Amino acid sequence: MRVAYLITPLTKVVPVLEDVDYIGVDAGSLLILEKNLPLKFCVGDFDSMKEEDLKKLEGYEMIRHPIMKDETDSELALRLCTERGYQKIVLYGAISGRVDHTISNIRLLMYTYPNIVLEDEWQRIQVLEKGEHVIENDYHHVSFFAIEPTIITLTDFLYNLDKKEIDVKDIYTVSNSIVGKSAKVEIKKGRVLLIQSNLK
Repeated sequence: MRVAYLITPLTKVVPVLEDVDYIGVDAGSLLILEKNLPLKFCVGDFDSMKEEDLKKLEGYEMIRHPIMKDETDSELALRLCTERGYQKIVLYGAISGRVDHTISNIRLLMYTYPNIVLEDEWQRIQVLEKGEHVIENDYHHVSFFAIEPTIITLTDFLYNLDKKEIDVKDIYTVSNSIVGKSAKVEIKKGRVLLIQSNLK
């Protein structure tokens, strides 16, 4: 499986992983180089970078876009990775910082790129579609939000559910937790946003 880790400028700590391609989103490219990790390519308008920083990217594939554009840098990077055939795409550092950018990244996940994962050092967000899913107990807090009318079963959680209908307006599925090493989620109908967090 080809895995892309897109490092955004808001990333605090770049995870060191094997068998992944590191892709820089705008100034996130410099964070990859600072960690001495291989930079596969970089995407963005690079408007926030100084000339001396841009020189550090010489010799790497740079897909540069105009500053005045309709897409965010993250959206452009996600589109390119999808076109290049990556089966798993992690957008790292994309749920920190400005609320509007965080919402835009979540909406990209919900409506355009449901196979991607949004991560930072403390949280992970992904879409669960119809079917059975095993969730490892890697995070203290687990929340579910319906993207559309959904029927969900939760097993081995602190608060279990059995074929419960949840709507997009419902928020009572927030702040659950897994009681063992893992738990099972079954989606009979619809889709949910799964948010896992280690923040207090």
